[in-house]
Amino acid sequence: MDKVISIYEAKTNLSKLVKKAKAGQTIYIGAYGKPEAVISPLPQKKAGIKFGSMPGVFENFDFDEFQALDKEIKWDI
Repeated sequence: MDKVISIYEAKTNLSKLVKKAKAGQTIYIGAYGKPEAVISPLPQKKAGIKFGSMPGVFENFDFDEFQALDKEIKWDI
C-alpha cells in the first residue's frame, strides 16, 4: 500500500490527487497513518454501440434528436 495522505493534505491538494487518480494511481486518505478512504481511477468506459465495419461511429449518437429531425423532413414517398 502507498503512503496514506492526511485529510488536511487531501483537502488542500484535491485537484492534484484527482489528476493522479485519473492517471491510474490509487491514493489512500486517512488519519494517523491508517487509511479511511480511497481515491482511485474509474474503470475504463466500454465502447458504445458499433454498427458494421465502422466501430465507434455511433457511440454518442442521440437517437431522440434524430427522431425529431426525421419528423421535420417532408418525405415524398
